[in-house]
Amino acid sequence: MIQMLKKTVRAMRRLARDEGGNTLIITAFLLFPMIGMIGSGVDMSRAYMVKTRLQSACDAGVLAGRKAMGQVGSYNTAAQSKANTMFNFNFNGDGVKVTNTSFTTAANTEGQVNGNASTKLPTLIMKTFGYTNFDLTVTCSAELQIANADIMFVLDTTGSMAWCPNGSSSCNGGSGSRIAGIREAVADFHKTIAAAVTNDTETRIRYGFVPYSSSVNVSGLIAAGQFPASYLANSHTYQTRLAVYDTPVYTVSSTTNVGSAQTQVYNSGADISSNQCNDYADNNYPSSGTNPLILSGSKPGTVRERIYYNPEWGYSGAPDKKGNTRSCRRTYQDRDVNYVSGGFSWTKWRYTADPISTVGIKTGSTQIATGTAGTVTTAGVYDPVDLLTAPGAKGIISTNSTWQGCIEERATVRNFAMSPVPSGATDLDINSAPTSEATRWKPLWEHVEYYRYNNLTSVDSTTTLNSVNANCPETMREFTAVDTVNATTVPTWLTNYLDSLQPSGSTYHDIGMIWGARLGSPRGIFKSIVDDGVTKSVSRHIIFMTDGEMAPTTTTYSSYGQEIYDNRVAPSGTNNSTLTDYHSNRFLAACEAAKAEGYMIWTVSFGTGMTDNLRKCSSDNRAYESSSTTALKDAFKAIASQIADLRLNK
Repeated sequence: MIQMLKKTVRAMRRLARDEGGNTLIITAFLLFPMIGMIGSGVDMSRAYMVKTRLQSACDAGVLAGRKAMGQVGSYNTAAQSKANTMFNFNFNGDGVKVTNTSFTTAANTEGQVNGNASTKLPTLIMKTFGYTNFDLTVTCSAELQIANADIMFVLDTTGSMAWCPNGSSSCNGGSGSRIAGIREAVADFHKTIAAAVTNDTETRIRYGFVPYSSSVNVSGLIAAGQFPASYLANSHTYQTRLAVYDTPVYTVSSTTNVGSAQTQVYNSGADISSNQCNDYADNNYPSSGTNPLILSGSKPGTVRERIYYNPEWGYSGAPDKKGNTRSCRRTYQDRDVNYVSGGFSWTKWRYTADPISTVGIKTGSTQIATGTAGTVTTAGVYDPVDLLTAPGAKGIISTNSTWQGCIEERATVRNFAMSPVPSGATDLDINSAPTSEATRWKPLWEHVEYYRYNNLTSVDSTTTLNSVNANCPETMREFTAVDTVNATTVPTWLTNYLDSLQPSGSTYHDIGMIWGARLGSPRGIFKSIVDDGVTKSVSRHIIFMTDGEMAPTTTTYSSYGQEIYDNRVAPSGTNNSTLTDYHSNRFLAACEAAKAEGYMIWTVSFGTGMTDNLRKCSSDNRAYESSSTTALKDAFKAIASQIADLRLNK
């Protein structure tokens, strides 16, 4: 036993002196911590990789959700579903066997879509030390960010905009009407755009407006000095009413009685009433005659006349009242009357086409002749302006005519096909300034324009017809910068302008789009406003909203005159249906002209179906159909969202 103990001590001494054996022990002691360090590094690397993938998927999900929100105007179930689909497509944890993966999103009042994503990642090596999994969580958010943009609203303000969205007329232009809906939709559009502006000092957003019906209004552009009076013609042929003054008028220069007054008694053996006796004294009983009676001579010159007067019914000496006849006596006097010419008075109206000076009306208002009173020195046919300054005009009744600011389009050609636009159709030339009377615009002058029913030439009549109703919409407004500092507040000027829009008139889409393109063209007559040389990289957009299909009529007084007579767009005899096709082709030509100037066109139908022409007009099928005010507001918010660019803000 003692011997065994001695051997053990000697062995331990040799082991203590052996360095190789010492290293083995140290290595044995350090191996366990080294395994832990390597394992944690491997698992941490896996966790970092999975969290990066989770973050990317979260970002992709909220971007998809915000884009879908922009397309429909609200963050609804469909938009959330698209966000989830995109997340799931980008995050696949099967290779690392993650569990409990979740992804939730929600939109806030600022138009952002926020998301939260989480998952559990099991450890490979660290579970040996009691760490079984990593809880990974990320957040993400997507919002809109907009650069400089010019947005032209071309808005239908025709009579049907007073209706309810479902087509009922009970709204009568008030709360719940289509016109009220468009005011709300534009206001919401602005709030969406303003919320997307991240740098108010460097980002410029401008809105322009073209309200339209059967015409457009330039009065605001004139008042602002942007549409000079020289752009308006000095004369234009209107379907008007002319006054024919060719009934001679004579005045008396002297009168001389011939002989003394005489009396005549009417007694035919029958009773004569008191009224009949009065007529006898006027030389109108028992048959019609003149008083005075012309005995000799003619006008002008000396005329011998006999004038009758002083009726005496039942005069002294007449038979009694017991069934005997009752007599009547009158007095007459012969006289020589010297007549001189006093000019000519009104005879009749002539309803026809005639050139009228517009020099006065294009300044805002002018006097025009009305009624049938007065005389002129020279017999002739006079329009409502010329009659007031006719030679020797006296007693002509006039009234003040005020021009509302709507215009007739400049020269065009009757052509069905408008692609390409034929030479001479200057109405579809959105860039060139006028160079002649033909290429100038004309005042839409309802006070001198008349409808003579189906007579296509002229009508002479003593009947007074009514002038036409022009249905002039609110004036256009050039691009105006909007304040985007407070995204929840609509600028006062914008609210006031929207409130000024009132429904009336017929639907001519072409005139609205022509002027939307013209007012927004960076190469046209308003280029100093559109392309001011200050702001670069501007995106350009036209939002065209209508509640109905194209509906021109041959008898409407529009920017193309009364087409039943003027035939500027289609040949004589064209019915309303075919006339619609002519105008539709002009509408599509105007859409292409706007696109050629760099505009993206968005079309919106409200309370009516989307037409093929509205789809064709839009850029890449950017066409929206809305049957209610809520749907319209969503459509406008969706357009605003797509005008802006998506970006991650976390």
